[in-house]
Amino acid sequence: MPDASGCLMPEIIYVFDGYCGWCWGMSEVISRLAHEFGDRFHFSAISGGLITGERIGPLGDFSAYIEKAIPRVTQITGAIFSDAYRARIRDRTTFQDSRIPAAVFAAVTAVKPSVDTIRLAHDILALHFRDGRDLSRYEEYELLLTAYGLGKTQTLAELAQNKYLAAAEQQFAFARDIGAEAFPAIVYGRDGQYFPLCHGYQTYNNLAHALDVLHREPPEL
Repeated sequence: MPDASGCLMPEIIYVFDGYCGWCWGMSEVISRLAHEFGDRFHFSAISGGLITGERIGPLGDFSAYIEKAIPRVTQITGAIFSDAYRARIRDRTTFQDSRIPAAVFAAVTAVKPSVDTIRLAHDILALHFRDGRDLSRYEEYELLLTAYGLGKTQTLAELAQNKYLAAAEQQFAFARDIGAEAFPAIVYGRDGQYFPLCHGYQTYNNLAHALDVLHREPPEL
């Protein structure tokens, strides 16, 4: 995306996953950064692929680990994990598959290519951690699809036919290509080259300082 002078703006890519609790903790940070630095960087989000391959399946014993981690995430980030979400993860049969929220993300961006993907990432995370929705079931996204102006009946039918799974996998592959190895990740890009600024949660102040330096002194790539 060009800036006011017509030059292409450097990119800040937020790599998230719908099941990532630290991404939920990072959501307000990245939204604030996009608001404050949107005139200097082009912000976008992509799905990273936390639960893929052999990891796809029911929570099982991992649910106990998640419950123990919630207080620490809340203490560090201030993010609130709702009672509905806590009830969801206490059910050890709850299924997880990162391809499903990533496919929904891909469906929205395919129909609405100019959509604010930072906001879309937040809304998918909110479905899970605020509303306690089961992200492995496409019907749980009906209200989100409607809010973004998609025909929910047609889109849900296309999702059920796995139309957007390939696009989900492409997001995962791109995330790996640009160096996102853990989530959340913030990646800086310019002239088709990328390097990660951080893996894992960072405060607004730390990232704002990094972006200010990158804007004033763009690195050689």
